Amino acid sequence: MESYWEIVEPLFKQIDYGNDSEAFLQSCVSVDHSSVLLFATHMTLAEVHNGGFLQLFWNNTGVLVPEAIEGFLAMRMPAMATILQESAMPLGTPYPRDRNQRWDALLTASRLDSDELERLFEEAENIYLGFVAATSALHFDKLSISFLESANSENNGFQETATRYACTYHSLR
Repeated sequence: MESYWEIVEPLFKQIDYGNDSEAFLQSCVSVDHSSVLLFATHMTLAEVHNGGFLQLFWNNTGVLVPEAIEGFLAMRMPAMATILQESAMPLGTPYPRDRNQRWDALLTASRLDSDELERLFEEAENIYLGFVAATSALHFDKLSISFLESANSENNGFQETATRYACTYHSLR
């Protein structure tokens, strides 16, 4: 196998992470669990690389976070799992797979009162930038940097580790 991507790419047609949590969980039933974990780690890393943890939690991709944590641990990348867990902690337990519940959890975690939140959102150019302002105290930027640094260094880096994991669980050479 040249890359773990050989396993992940076809999963975009099988795993429904763009709708609700029920659709996601149902779509995973027919997929090998190790493949779901690999997909979740890939998508989580891609989302954080593109826009940080806030973007991960903001977008539908946030539904994958519990599987990504499990996947990073299975791949022997405990630093990445720990950073992801730490970033998700303010959203509560159990982790809110539903996007609207995550948005509410982000606002609650901001510890700002309704007047402060209203002011931030009125001043923001768009709703996402309102969330950026509201969640600044959660230190997602710092956590995102640590996560991406770990992706490059931990266990010889994500690319190599994910490919090794895919080879181990999928008998591909």
